[in-house]
Amino acid sequence: MKTPTYLYPKVKSLLALLPALALLPGCETVVDLPEPPHTPRIALQYTLSNTPPPPANPNPNGSSYYYDITTSRQLFVSNSQRIFDTKYLEGRDDATVEIRNEQGAVVERFKPADRNQVQSYGPGSYVPTMGLLGQPGKTYTLRAALPGFETVESTLTMPAAPVIESATFAPRTSGSGQSNQTRGRLLVTLTDNPATTDYYLAFARVLDKQGRPGNWSPVQLDYESETSDFEVGTFQLSNTGSYRGYEIYPYADTNVNGQRFSLNSNVSFYAQSYCPPNQSNCPEVGYLEVFISAITADAYNFYQSQRRYNDADGNPFAEPAPLSSNIKPGYGLFGGATDATYRIKLF
Repeated sequence: MKTPTYLYPKVKSLLALLPALALLPGCETVVDLPEPPHTPRIALQYTLSNTPPPPANPNPNGSSYYYDITTSRQLFVSNSQRIFDTKYLEGRDDATVEIRNEQGAVVERFKPADRNQVQSYGPGSYVPTMGLLGQPGKTYTLRAALPGFETVESTLTMPAAPVIESATFAPRTSGSGQSNQTRGRLLVTLTDNPATTDYYLAFARVLDKQGRPGNWSPVQLDYESETSDFEVGTFQLSNTGSYRGYEIYPYADTNVNGQRFSLNSNVSFYAQSYCPPNQSNCPEVGYLEVFISAITADAYNFYQSQRRYNDADGNPFAEPAPLSSNIKPGYGLFGGATDATYRIKLF
């Protein structure tokens, strides 16, 4: 194809410039971005509840599906770092953390966790040592200290327990899935208190026929269902095995204050549990236990901001999505959750 005649002058001019361009050094633009000032602070996350922590991992020597509702509530302590710091940020095992009651008495202390005490063991994970269970209406203050950092604290009042009217699980056989996958429709009906502004989370776990938790998979939303009706803003089941809060769905009673309302979702789980070799009496699925948690407003705000942060992660055009915090003068969450449970028999 011939070069259009109207481009001849431009082509000739460009050819004339090539020798001169070859003599120029390589051009490189360096933009010096000022780093925002930063004072290192303690960062932590912990949710106090009225539910005891789970027993030790029943399968400490192998891969485990053992997830409990308290897995996402365990204490984790770290510290903040500069925005341009590329060093991998790990947790801290040298923290001193305690909880005091309204009278100022210490009612809980923590120690670094070992592998048999938490599902996701790593530096910065802690377990309680005094067995504190949060009581509805009571006020608690958490204080944490790290060498070289300013001590932080946060105070909360535990919410009242939610009221579960009923819960049902209707198994489904349609759709794809593995032979050991159980799928069905979970319906939970609650009554909201008209005198308060309430915030909720919903979880579920599998128990054996003796009512004991075990190495079962998490109960989670069935996104692969052909009738999946997941909708942002509705009351949905959260996943006890959620990573970084991706499947934590807090719900506010804004549109249902003082009314009856429901969680109505397609869910699934795998009906298998770790069984040691040569053991004949392996546990069998017995119950689906539903947890409805009334959470503090600070916990609701934190989980909402965490979802916005996750949604914006990796998107250069997203607006800034800072995490909500009630740790002063640090970062993170001291949350409260009061659980109500309902067991659905599956056999």
